[in-house]
Amino acid sequence: MPTPVRVLIVDDSAVALSFLQVVLRGANYEVETASTGEHGLEKARRDQPNLIVTDSLMPNMDGFELIRQLKTHPETAQIPIIMITSGDLDAPEYANCEPRPDALVTKSAAVDELLEAVSRLVRNRRIAAESV
Repeated sequence: MPTPVRVLIVDDSAVALSFLQVVLRGANYEVETASTGEHGLEKARRDQPNLIVTDSLMPNMDGFELIRQLKTHPETAQIPIIMITSGDLDAPEYANCEPRPDALVTKSAAVDELLEAVSRLVRNRRIAAESV
């Protein structure tokens, strides 16, 4: 039996957290949640999830800073991150974001688009791990 894929969702909206949790659990992912960027960073460092889904705009530590913190820390740098945004994906804050998320998905996108991004990133990470 394959090891379950653990996904950490970071979003300050309780509605978004609940929705994403239902969607990802329905697709057979193990899901943890964090309602702030700081809490998400702490959980990511401690629990080493297989993938992180984060909102872009949150108070205090937003998704951009969360990505910077995770991608510059050796223990979490390889964790794929999907950023969910309600904004225009061509906006300068996304185009100039460094380090970049592994995938961007709009909140208005279909659930299938999110699930495809999750599946693709998990698959790519497994292939990379197997080739080492």
